[in-house]
Amino acid sequence: MYERSTRIKILSEAGLKYAEFEIPYYREGNIYEKIYDFEGYTYNPVDGKLDKTAVKLSDAHDEKINESWILKKIAMPDVRVGSIIEIKYRLISQYVFNLRDWEFQWKIPVVFSQYKVKIIPFYSYSWLLQGANKFDVLESYEDKGFDRRFGHVSFRDMIHIYGMKDLPALKDEEFITTRQDYIIKLDFQLSQVNHLNGNVEKILTTWPSMLKGLISHSDFGKYIDKSQKLEKKLLNQVELSQMTNPKKFNYIVNYVKENFKWNEDSVKYATKNPNDFVKDKIGNTADINLFLTGLLRSSGIDANPVILSTRNHGKIKYDYPYNHFFNYVVVLADIDGKIVLTDATEINCANDRIPAKAINDKGLIVKNREPQWMQLKSLIPSKAQSNILVEIKDDVVESKIVKSYTEYDALNIRNEIGENTDKIKEFINEEGYTIDEASISVSNAEKITEPYVLKYNIKTAIEKINDKIYVSPFLREPLESNPLKQNTRTYPVDMTYPIIRVYNSIITIPEGYQIDYIPQENEIKNSLFELSYKVVKEDNKLNLILQYYFKTSEYSTENYDRIKSYFYEIVKKGNEKIVLIKT
Repeated sequence: MYERSTRIKILSEAGLKYAEFEIPYYREGNIYEKIYDFEGYTYNPVDGKLDKTAVKLSDAHDEKINESWILKKIAMPDVRVGSIIEIKYRLISQYVFNLRDWEFQWKIPVVFSQYKVKIIPFYSYSWLLQGANKFDVLESYEDKGFDRRFGHVSFRDMIHIYGMKDLPALKDEEFITTRQDYIIKLDFQLSQVNHLNGNVEKILTTWPSMLKGLISHSDFGKYIDKSQKLEKKLLNQVELSQMTNPKKFNYIVNYVKENFKWNEDSVKYATKNPNDFVKDKIGNTADINLFLTGLLRSSGIDANPVILSTRNHGKIKYDYPYNHFFNYVVVLADIDGKIVLTDATEINCANDRIPAKAINDKGLIVKNREPQWMQLKSLIPSKAQSNILVEIKDDVVESKIVKSYTEYDALNIRNEIGENTDKIKEFINEEGYTIDEASISVSNAEKITEPYVLKYNIKTAIEKINDKIYVSPFLREPLESNPLKQNTRTYPVDMTYPIIRVYNSIITIPEGYQIDYIPQENEIKNSLFELSYKVVKEDNKLNLILQYYFKTSEYSTENYDRIKSYFYEIVKKGNEKIVLIKT
């Protein structure tokens, strides 16, 4: 039984978005959760009194998160600046393994937050506090009420109270995995069941026990075994026998990508047997990647599943063998001594890459009972380059632009716009841009091992004051503001993968004008970062090149000030203007 009450005061217009509450609840097979005894009120001061407006549970609507979780959304009525909003509800759950976690910290300041847990002594839970060293309130005691009975046993509830007060808001910041990794919260998992006959059932597992359970699980290890038996029926054995292992690997991964569709559910267990999956040709992450594991194994390639937590699901705590830390599975293959990770759900991702959402510290290799962790970080930089030819004609600036993208930058742009003209125009569109639609062209949209190339022409109004023309050499391509806003930061800057950005502009100086001002050249080079800004003049052409390189995917808090200063330099050099003056 879960009972919650929440009260919020709206102090500004920005706080109005907190007038919508979300209540997640769980449903899977015969295990379900139900919300009841709901009360919701909005209080507004009117003539020295509080005016009370109620909302009912029937006014809410459900939104499906995935196959197991549903979100009930409730919009509070008559909310304005100065309102106090309050909801209370009870939730009954059959899912005893999941004692709900508790978030003490929000994106707004928290005056007081408390979690009170009453547990019958037959269940023991372990808990993990994240983001803080201690509680402001911490109590544990046996209920002082009357004894309760279950069968022949008398007992009293154990009561635990955890509380915190005056917590600052968790500010949104760029380059993080998910706020769940850094918010102050309490997480529980059932660790032990004490049976009436005196037997103790250990629930909190160890890594070896978890791996053993996965290998023998009908929707994991056994699913792979069944998939292996289908390989000879599905794949051309004559062709496979003539292939080297690298070609065989690509052949099988491409076969799965081309013949099976991902239903966009990210889970670590298969939901159908391999025969049904082959028939339906659609499945979740585990259906696809565990099936791929079986095909690779059957063809003679050493392949094993790797379970992980996606970036939006949070980081794994390696000291705590909690099964629910993991929500995704990819495939690790040993190809003639070269170790690669692959994911057949992402068709636009190279076969020896996993999608960016899966790049989250380490994954657990499900191979034997001894835990082996696989580093998921990407060491190869993703590069985006813009080549711009600028000509000034009368009162118009005409620019021819060629953009190229590699690695994850290419994957993102392929998924975002591909060859869709409407999406490309929306991607290009900036205030003041006039796009020449006939000039739009895309190269290598489906050649995932080649750079994605986008070409287009635009016109912009000239910026002219008296006898001077002001030109932004890189248009609006570079960053216009520093993404790092906080003065200090208590968690790392996680960029997912190393990045390179190149802006190369060639400006034709119009007849009758000469250069009045050129920005200074600049260069930064160290183990963390590189920046180069160069200017070359030749005849009536002015070539400006800005390029920078963040050399690693993650920077520690100790380097936050340095990384922030590098972004300031990028913004400064990327937006400095050339000044031309009439001769």
